[in-house]
Amino acid sequence: MIEERGKIVAIEDSAVWVETVQRSGCHGCAAKSGCGTGLLGDFWASASRVRVQVPPAEMATLQLHDTVVIGIGERALATSSLVVYLAPLVALVLGALAGQTLGSEPLAIAGAALGLGAGAVMVRLYSYFQRGNSAYEPQFLRREQGSPCAIPVSPVH
Repeated sequence: MIEERGKIVAIEDSAVWVETVQRSGCHGCAAKSGCGTGLLGDFWASASRVRVQVPPAEMATLQLHDTVVIGIGERALATSSLVVYLAPLVALVLGALAGQTLGSEPLAIAGAALGLGAGAVMVRLYSYFQRGNSAYEPQFLRREQGSPCAIPVSPVH
């Protein structure tokens, strides 16, 4: 299970809205202070809100601004990553090869562009068919005790 800490920004009957800060992958690196990529990642970090279903027993203990841990399954994340990154790349290469086989370099470029577009459509269709799959929804794992979240709470729009 891939875990992320966040702050509760809204409470509903059976769910909460959790705000997390999206950071670059190298925010935990030891060389962060001397690395331009880490500094840019912190500069471009943005908050996102996600609705998370909470079991009724846990719902009674939660309050606004509590720090909670949410998670998503590793298999769901790995599968989605493969589809999102690999499908357009493979379609681009196949399109370029098809265009090259048909004739010239301009056809290879056009085939690559069409392949990339087809790959994007495949990703969109995958997303559409997975929209109701509970494996892709974040799960409430636990409420953090005694360690406040360093995420600033912005007003709910």
